[in-house]
Amino acid sequence: MIIQQIVETVREGQKSAECLVLLVGRPGSGKSKLLRELSSIRGWQYVNCRTFLSEELLEMVPKMRAQEAPRLITGALEALKPEVVVLDDMQVLFAPVLQVDPLNLLKHLSRKFSVVAAWPGQFDGAKLVAATSGQPEPKVYDAKGLTIVQIE
Repeated sequence: MIIQQIVETVREGQKSAECLVLLVGRPGSGKSKLLRELSSIRGWQYVNCRTFLSEELLEMVPKMRAQEAPRLITGALEALKPEVVVLDDMQVLFAPVLQVDPLNLLKHLSRKFSVVAAWPGQFDGAKLVAATSGQPEPKVYDAKGLTIVQIE
Protein backbone atom coordinates (compact mmCIF):
# COMPACT_ATOMS: atom_id res chain seq x y z
CA MET A 1 0.00 0.00 0.00
CA ILE A 2 1.32 3.44 -0.94
CA ILE A 3 0.57 4.99 2.47
CA GLN A 4 2.71 2.39 4.22
CA GLN A 5 5.51 3.01 1.70
CA ILE A 6 5.42 6.74 2.45
CA VAL A 7 5.38 6.15 6.23
CA GLU A 8 8.39 3.84 5.98
CA THR A 9 10.20 6.29 3.70
CA VAL A 10 9.66 9.08 6.24
CA ARG A 11 10.91 6.85 9.09
CA GLU A 12 14.07 6.14 7.14
CA GLY A 13 14.50 9.80 6.26
CA GLN A 14 14.20 10.85 9.89
CA LYS A 15 17.50 9.08 10.54
CA SER A 16 19.36 11.67 8.45
CA ALA A 17 19.98 15.42 8.68
CA GLU A 18 17.25 16.15 6.12
CA CYS A 19 13.90 14.39 5.74
CA LEU A 20 12.19 15.39 2.53
CA VAL A 21 9.85 13.05 0.63
CA LEU A 22 8.36 14.28 -2.64
CA LEU A 23 5.15 12.72 -3.95
CA VAL A 24 5.23 13.10 -7.71
CA GLY A 25 2.35 12.34 -10.04
CA ARG A 26 0.29 13.87 -12.78
CA PRO A 27 -2.64 16.15 -11.89
CA GLY A 28 -5.52 14.06 -10.59
CA SER A 29 -3.27 11.18 -9.53
CA GLY A 30 -4.37 11.48 -5.90
CA LYS A 31 -1.42 13.25 -4.28
CA SER A 32 -3.62 15.63 -2.29
CA LYS A 33 -5.92 12.81 -1.20
CA LEU A 34 -2.91 10.81 0.01
CA LEU A 35 -1.61 13.79 1.99
CA ARG A 36 -4.97 14.27 3.68
CA GLU A 37 -5.14 10.55 4.49
CA LEU A 38 -1.63 10.60 5.94
CA SER A 39 -2.57 13.61 8.02
CA SER A 40 -5.70 11.91 9.30
CA ILE A 41 -4.25 8.44 9.89
CA ARG A 42 -0.83 9.42 11.24
CA GLY A 43 -1.66 12.75 12.87
CA TRP A 44 0.80 14.54 10.61
CA GLN A 45 0.24 18.27 10.12
CA TYR A 46 -1.47 19.04 6.77
CA VAL A 47 -0.58 22.49 5.41
CA ASN A 48 -1.84 24.11 2.23
CA CYS A 49 1.06 26.18 0.88
CA ARG A 50 -1.30 29.05 0.11
CA THR A 51 -1.21 29.83 3.84
CA PHE A 52 2.43 30.89 3.38
CA LEU A 53 1.36 33.85 1.25
CA SER A 54 1.21 36.21 4.19
CA GLU A 55 0.93 39.96 3.95
CA GLU A 56 4.37 40.18 5.52
CA LEU A 57 5.91 38.17 2.69
CA LEU A 58 4.01 39.86 -0.12
CA GLU A 59 4.76 43.37 1.17
CA MET A 60 8.52 42.76 1.05
CA VAL A 61 10.71 44.08 -1.72
CA PRO A 62 10.83 41.19 -4.25
CA LYS A 63 14.58 40.65 -3.79
CA MET A 64 14.05 40.10 -0.06
CA ARG A 65 11.34 37.46 -0.50
CA ALA A 66 13.78 34.70 -1.47
CA GLN A 67 15.89 35.44 1.62
CA GLU A 68 13.04 35.91 4.08
CA ALA A 69 10.60 33.22 2.91
CA PRO A 70 12.46 30.35 4.64
CA ARG A 71 12.50 32.26 7.94
CA LEU A 72 8.82 33.20 7.76
CA ILE A 73 7.65 29.75 6.72
CA THR A 74 9.85 28.03 9.31
CA GLY A 75 8.33 30.28 11.97
CA ALA A 76 4.80 29.47 10.83
CA LEU A 77 5.54 25.73 10.93
CA GLU A 78 7.30 25.90 14.31
CA ALA A 79 4.11 27.34 15.79
CA LEU A 80 2.31 24.14 14.72
CA LYS A 81 4.90 21.87 16.40
CA PRO A 82 4.53 19.13 13.78
CA GLU A 83 6.07 15.67 13.99
CA VAL A 84 5.79 15.54 10.21
CA VAL A 85 4.45 18.29 7.97
CA VAL A 86 2.65 17.42 4.73
CA LEU A 87 2.64 20.24 2.19
CA ASP A 88 -0.03 20.47 -0.48
CA ASP A 89 -0.78 22.96 -3.24
CA MET A 90 2.93 23.63 -3.78
CA GLN A 91 2.43 25.19 -7.20
CA VAL A 92 1.74 28.50 -5.45
CA LEU A 93 5.40 28.60 -4.37
CA PHE A 94 6.44 28.72 -8.03
CA ALA A 95 4.71 32.08 -8.59
CA PRO A 96 7.29 34.46 -10.11
CA VAL A 97 6.17 37.23 -7.75
CA LEU A 98 7.57 35.26 -4.79
CA GLN A 99 11.11 35.02 -6.18
CA VAL A 100 11.54 31.70 -4.34
CA ASP A 101 13.14 28.44 -5.47
CA PRO A 102 10.62 25.90 -4.12
CA LEU A 103 12.99 22.91 -4.04
CA ASN A 104 15.64 24.86 -2.11
CA LEU A 105 12.91 26.06 0.25
CA LEU A 106 11.76 22.46 0.84
CA LYS A 107 15.35 21.35 1.49
CA HIS A 108 15.73 24.17 4.00
CA LEU A 109 12.51 23.16 5.78
CA SER A 110 13.53 19.49 5.79
CA ARG A 111 16.53 20.30 7.99
CA LYS A 112 14.16 21.35 10.76
CA PHE A 113 11.03 19.26 10.04
CA SER A 114 10.21 15.96 8.39
CA VAL A 115 8.49 17.07 5.18
CA VAL A 116 6.24 15.20 2.75
CA ALA A 117 5.26 17.38 -0.20
CA ALA A 118 3.09 16.96 -3.28
CA TRP A 119 5.32 18.00 -6.20
CA PRO A 120 3.52 19.65 -9.13
CA GLY A 121 5.22 17.99 -12.07
CA GLN A 122 6.89 14.80 -13.11
CA PHE A 123 9.92 12.62 -12.51
CA ASP A 124 11.69 10.78 -15.31
CA GLY A 125 14.14 8.79 -13.19
CA ALA A 126 16.89 11.43 -13.29
CA LYS A 127 15.20 14.82 -13.56
CA LEU A 128 12.45 16.37 -11.49
CA VAL A 129 10.30 18.72 -13.55
CA ALA A 130 8.00 21.34 -12.08
CA ALA A 131 5.19 22.06 -14.50
CA THR A 132 3.25 25.03 -13.21
CA SER A 133 1.11 27.67 -14.82
CA GLY A 134 2.50 31.17 -15.01
CA GLN A 135 6.01 29.94 -15.81
CA PRO A 136 7.29 30.39 -19.36
CA GLU A 137 9.46 27.27 -19.04
CA PRO A 138 9.12 24.37 -16.62
CA LYS A 139 11.78 24.26 -13.89
CA VAL A 140 14.01 21.21 -14.19
CA TYR A 141 16.03 19.90 -11.26
CA ASP A 142 18.60 17.14 -10.94
CA ALA A 143 16.87 14.50 -8.79
CA LYS A 144 20.10 13.03 -7.43
CA GLY A 145 19.83 12.65 -3.67
CA LEU A 146 16.08 13.36 -3.56
CA THR A 147 13.59 10.90 -2.07
CA ILE A 148 10.76 10.56 -4.56
CA VAL A 149 7.62 8.43 -4.40
CA GLN A 150 5.84 8.27 -7.73
CA ILE A 151 2.07 8.22 -7.65
CA GLU A 152 0.52 6.57 -10.68
